Amino acid sequence: MSPLVKKPSGLAKCPMVLPEYQRVLDRHTTLASTGCTKQFCQAGRVIHTDEPRVGENRALCVVEKEAEGFLLELHREGFFDTDEKFQLRLKNVCDEIRADAVEGVVREDKSYAKLGGNWVQTPRELEFGLRRAWRNSRKCIMRSHCEELKLCDLRSVTSSTGMATELIKGVCEAFNNGCIQPTVFVFPPRTVNSRGPMIWNHQVLAFAGYEAKDGSIIGDPINVQLTKAIIELGWEPPGTKGRWDLLPIVTMAEGDLPVIAELPLNLRKLVQIRHPRYGTAFARLDLKWVPFPALTRLGFDIGGVQYTAAPFLGWLMDAEIGVRDLADTFRYNVLPDIVNALSFIDEKSYHGIESFEDLPEYERLSMLSRAQVELNYAVHWSFLQAKVNMTDTLTASMKWCRFDDEFEQKNNFRLPADPYWLAPPQGSIIPLWHRGGAPCYQPKPMICKHVEDPIKAWRREKHRWLVAVKPMRTVAIFLEQEASLGQTNTNSTVSKMPNSFPTESVFSRKPLDCKHLPLKTVDERPHHPNVASISVAIYFCSAGTIARKLASKLHDRVNALVQSSSGVFLCPRIESLDALEASDLTAEKVVLLVASSTGQGDIPANGSHFPDKCRKVLLKEQSDSSKGFKFAIFGNGDSRYLTTYNGATIKIEKHMKQIGGIPIGDGLFHGDTAVESLPSSALNRWWDKLQLSICDLATNYPGKQISCTESSTSDSETLTETSGGDGTEKYRKHGLRLRSTFRDATLVATSPQGHERKEGSLLVTIDIGTASYGEMSCIQILPVNSPSKAGRALRALCVNGSSEVMLISPRTEENPTYWELFTQFADLELPFQGLKWVKRIESSHNNCLTKEILTKSSVLNVLERLHKNGILPYPRADIDLQIDMCLDMPLLQPRTFSVASSPRYLSGLKAREEEDPSNKVDIMIKVRQSGRFSDIFLNDSSKPASLKYRFVDSLAGDKLRQHHHLLAPLIIVATGAGFGPVRCLLQQRIATAKAASAAGGPSPPQRISKISLFLGLHPTDLPLTTDLLNEAAALNIIDMLSIVPSNNHKVRVYEKLCADGVAQCLRAKVCDQRGVVFVCANRAAAEGTGRVFERLMVMGGGGGGGGGGDGRNDVKGVLGERYVEEVF
Repeated sequence: MSPLVKKPSGLAKCPMVLPEYQRVLDRHTTLASTGCTKQFCQAGRVIHTDEPRVGENRALCVVEKEAEGFLLELHREGFFDTDEKFQLRLKNVCDEIRADAVEGVVREDKSYAKLGGNWVQTPRELEFGLRRAWRNSRKCIMRSHCEELKLCDLRSVTSSTGMATELIKGVCEAFNNGCIQPTVFVFPPRTVNSRGPMIWNHQVLAFAGYEAKDGSIIGDPINVQLTKAIIELGWEPPGTKGRWDLLPIVTMAEGDLPVIAELPLNLRKLVQIRHPRYGTAFARLDLKWVPFPALTRLGFDIGGVQYTAAPFLGWLMDAEIGVRDLADTFRYNVLPDIVNALSFIDEKSYHGIESFEDLPEYERLSMLSRAQVELNYAVHWSFLQAKVNMTDTLTASMKWCRFDDEFEQKNNFRLPADPYWLAPPQGSIIPLWHRGGAPCYQPKPMICKHVEDPIKAWRREKHRWLVAVKPMRTVAIFLEQEASLGQTNTNSTVSKMPNSFPTESVFSRKPLDCKHLPLKTVDERPHHPNVASISVAIYFCSAGTIARKLASKLHDRVNALVQSSSGVFLCPRIESLDALEASDLTAEKVVLLVASSTGQGDIPANGSHFPDKCRKVLLKEQSDSSKGFKFAIFGNGDSRYLTTYNGATIKIEKHMKQIGGIPIGDGLFHGDTAVESLPSSALNRWWDKLQLSICDLATNYPGKQISCTESSTSDSETLTETSGGDGTEKYRKHGLRLRSTFRDATLVATSPQGHERKEGSLLVTIDIGTASYGEMSCIQILPVNSPSKAGRALRALCVNGSSEVMLISPRTEENPTYWELFTQFADLELPFQGLKWVKRIESSHNNCLTKEILTKSSVLNVLERLHKNGILPYPRADIDLQIDMCLDMPLLQPRTFSVASSPRYLSGLKAREEEDPSNKVDIMIKVRQSGRFSDIFLNDSSKPASLKYRFVDSLAGDKLRQHHHLLAPLIIVATGAGFGPVRCLLQQRIATAKAASAAGGPSPPQRISKISLFLGLHPTDLPLTTDLLNEAAALNIIDMLSIVPSNNHKVRVYEKLCADGVAQCLRAKVCDQRGVVFVCANRAAAEGTGRVFERLMVMGGGGGGGGGGDGRNDVKGVLGERYVEEVF
């Protein structure tokens, strides 16, 4: 097949194939070669021999033809309002191409001809071309997300250094702490007779592969040659080579030298592959992987313009790692190791079998298959725990099939597909494996490889450069914000893996009892002109599968309801939102939608046309015909992404209201996958409200038309607002979090007693029962209200503590009691929030409710003032003032503290103190006047006191756990309560040293480095540190200790780093021995410490700690993961 395929005049084809092939040709003026002929098919090959590439010269007529084809496609998609505008754009493009044309050799046939030039595509045209190229990529199973793809336009970047800098900055932004935005970073296109800009790496994140003298490989075997080339260029790999060393990026602009760019710290964070059931075994395997793929050697061919450097960032599918990258025998080949680690061989008795390789082939296959399943599960589970976007093979296959089916329904032919690449590695258990009949053709725009290898291109070019030493530069790229996969963050994304997946019984609630109404479906709909009826249609809108699943469940629920309802008709199937037409929106229509968001709160591709349809309705003044249709929307969002939470559903709701829609069942319901991965409980709550509204509509329709006036809408909105609305939702979510993530604990001691100290720090001890926690983690504490204050609130509001607060009607287990509300939900120390309930009180009672009092007084103070003035209990039975006031109370917020104790150390103490069997955790907190926990809670509570808590990851702890086993020295600078995590670390080292000593080893063990410790403490904090510091010093764990108490002379602890003899020693530890620096201090001390270390490394030590520019970013960039900072 030639690169350009014109419409054939007389094809001798199979009559069953011809119509689809003809429709493909009618749509695509340009089809690239697939390398297949009638006699020779390459469908089974990974790479076809005749696949098109970028980086090649093409004849002028070819470039013009491809540009015209691309502009025609833009015209079909509505980019040009009129044919005249299209013709004008085509003329300008052709003129631009001809003006840039030169004589040269055409690569395809080696002929000498006029070569086509370039033309400049607008950002909108380019983004469309990128999305269409992804959709046309016959090897990719993730194409259903093509409309979410974003353009990062870097066509103005013309230097190698600029390429590296802008690429890494853009990648960090697109990664978005795990909530990945698919993005293409487009550098300038190639010009005629040149290679264009190129990137050496296959991926932005890739592991080095080192070939040992014996031929074995350390790291990723696929990158051995690339690693050699980068080392040859001038890169210095780590002194101790490992399996997971990330390669630097090498960029090479057109006409410029290549540049080596080391990755910044926030791109070096890997996902540790763990397993929920085989934790210890997988920990010993020490498996890791990069958090995202970013392909860097692929190019884009769009309208005759060849983009040779256009890295493409997306997210991973679990099987890419668990079945291929880690499992392939020519890659990491870890399956035999997993077989051994999980003791599969030990489960059976084999006579004479000494190793896995000795097993019969059928046994080896069985064990390798088991290992592969567990590895793939561990990969997906680990990415979920790391809060990084990932999809699974089953979901990806289902999404692709649906996307392809929807495309065929609209166009009467299927998308191009290469079965070798699309067939799932798990085989026939994935339905896509059985799917046949997909055509393999290649339209343009397209994604393809470069005709040249960038390393070979450089070796061919480097003789042209007159350079004395190494023809390269190394770029250090620093970013102001650093991310961590283990960091708790509102922008992090993935829901927790449930212990078990929901079954049908989750949705088995009975519908409302409407026995007087028989079942009817839309096909059985009676035609009585004098009897009105309502028609319910269910739609979904999602880039994934959850919204469609929930829509199917909703369809079953509505179907069960109409079995006992007359006048209610259900459309027989669910459809995507794009299938909803304006002509369907009539007064008797009820639209139920389940929708997810994509990207930055955008509407997914299968609903992206709905806003345009709504705008056309408004432009054509057709909204009168759609006025009065009813709708309700279930938003399937994730509240951890605050700025984009249910963004698509909010936009859709706005459009529906603009064209005359009336919300029912509260209109938009916010589901939250942060609480449950499949929000089935939320769907139940939504349905409880929704079916009441549907039954009301059905009851009122026969014999009369329901009046949908503005006043009735206003009444509905007022009821929602005063009866809960956002207040109800916030309490519901708070209750879900309390039940699902927080545990009960007991405050057992403070040292010294809370009321004895007004400044400095406190050591707080908490009994956590049977729970466990990791070294160097954090704890979030919910400072519940004391029983005495909760009792005062109950008395002021005149309610019974055991009574249920009717936040959600009808009665449900999610409604708290008043006692629970005033102890665990409402913050009685803060003022009320909205104060809308004040308007409901008669003016005669408002003399004690001035604005100043209400906005500045605490909830408890206002309640007691109202009670004292006789307003509570409120005499009017028709106004439920208590509920309105409860909904207006602020929620208790958790406080986060670093754990200041080591479980190993405390378990040793517990073994020696048999009379104390409790499981404890210590924290150090700074005393703050009116602090919600350090002052109010501790002074209000008599010990033992109850509280709520949960453990969360610590960024610093996660980094230090990676370094604690190294021989590298550890330098710590801490101030005040920042000694808490240092206390944990010292206890952990002490426990390790004692265990080694008990086993007859040295103290400290050789694998534990010594600590240089610099502390800035309030004088009252010294008793909290002395005993532990003495114990650590006695075990030879600390080799340098400096304590600077708070002083009137303003001497700072970081200034001690520059003392004579100390500076030289620290510089040697950091620079020569690759020591680790841990700073846990307030912001001023952390900044001062950064400036000092900058001086130590750049100037060779000496000097004071003050003055100078802020060198923290520099020291972080130089030391990378060896500089760990926690600022409080």
